[in-house]
Amino acid sequence: MKSIYIQTVTTERLGIIVENQTVEELVIDRPTASTQVGNIYLAKVVKIEKGLQAAFVDIGHAKLGFLQKNELPQSKVDKTIGIESIITEGQHLFVQIQKDAYGDKGARLSANITLPGMDIVYLPYGNYVAVSKKLGDEDRHSLRHHFKHLITEREGAIIRTSAKGKTLSDVENQYKQLRDQWQTLMRIAKSSKVPACIYNDDPILDRFIRKFNPATIGAIYVSDVNDANRIREQFPIVSSVVKWVKKIEDLLPKTIDQIMDDVSNPIVKASGGVELQIEQTEALTVVDVNTAGYTGKTNKEETILKANRSAAIAIAQQIRLRNIAGIIIIDFISMKTQQQKDEVIAVLKKELFKDPVRTEIYGFTALGLLEMTRKRESPALAELLLDQVNKPKLSTTTSTFLLEHELMRYQDQDAEALLIDVHPSIYKQFKENINQEKLKNALSQAIYLHKTNGVQSYHVKLVGSTSLITEQIATYPPNNIDKL
Repeated sequence: MKSIYIQTVTTERLGIIVENQTVEELVIDRPTASTQVGNIYLAKVVKIEKGLQAAFVDIGHAKLGFLQKNELPQSKVDKTIGIESIITEGQHLFVQIQKDAYGDKGARLSANITLPGMDIVYLPYGNYVAVSKKLGDEDRHSLRHHFKHLITEREGAIIRTSAKGKTLSDVENQYKQLRDQWQTLMRIAKSSKVPACIYNDDPILDRFIRKFNPATIGAIYVSDVNDANRIREQFPIVSSVVKWVKKIEDLLPKTIDQIMDDVSNPIVKASGGVELQIEQTEALTVVDVNTAGYTGKTNKEETILKANRSAAIAIAQQIRLRNIAGIIIIDFISMKTQQQKDEVIAVLKKELFKDPVRTEIYGFTALGLLEMTRKRESPALAELLLDQVNKPKLSTTTSTFLLEHELMRYQDQDAEALLIDVHPSIYKQFKENINQEKLKNALSQAIYLHKTNGVQSYHVKLVGSTSLITEQIATYPPNNIDKL
């Protein structure tokens, strides 16, 4: 069983998966790089491009969103009809973000709206019922037959693998809850000024939790009591395992700093002395497997096979933990026979099966390199955490958010005040990006920041009484001290 940890009392919000005392997955949501994927908008069509068979749509963002004809429900009914016959300039319609804006391109949109639940996805304009192929034939037939009689008008549903073992009544109740939610959203839209966001698909409190089969979740620990209640209300099926814990980090097998250091280090030590070198580029990711200190008690070929099997397990774990996506090339230690290669692929597939994100393995090339892909749903963590990918130096922005996590460790401690040495670049971002009010409400201590070039990022200088801190800061230039 896996445990889910949700840290939302800080400005940078985290979702962490732990299984068997190992961190399996980390999701980071920052106000400086927040995703809008899944959000639903009441939008306005600004311009229709007949040549592209697409429209540019105002959703209230700096850049217009891009909506292709095949993302309109009507185009599924008649693929020959032109976009200009389906929508008109100035028209209001519901759209959902499929891909965030990037560079000079606006967000990619769809008018085929989806409202996802734990076991089922509601499609207000779907007009079909789909059931996961991973369910047995009997279950698939029963669910499809039941829901075809339940949906009305243009509605549709996608029944997920996690519905296995659930009663028809359980899945139906989820469907009705999502249908009611959609009716509520339409009522909100009627009183909203266009363009307007009418539904926020929260990357931590919604999307992260939905990724996992409820039957595999042993506990959900949430740092904010209001968010814990929100999850219970949003996902009744897991309400019994939701627990409010004020200091989430105390329950983790590693500190947040250590987890981020692990994620950003290109060198990974696997079991038995096998070492991985992970190099991420814009086009692809390369994983090089080295025996390093690996030792075997059998012949050389058997030792190499065991090392590659060990590496395959570690590679699957690292791909998921680091959120590596796109093209992935793995340079295993050279193997002589196809049987050995097939064994390694089998191990890799077994481990990747635990990953909620879709992966494809294409096999070994003539040069002995394994090719695979992983669906890109969000940026790799290295892009978010580092100044430069493959150089394990945390960015100034990352260090700033880590300072906030550091301060939160002093919740409920007896100290009256904290004095922190902070590099000027960290101080600047701290003032710009950290929610000061949220931090002050969470901590009882007075926080003094001392701007100095004497530290690379930050350092907790003193923790103690107000008089002790006051005596220390009296020795510093007044312009270098800031009290939160």
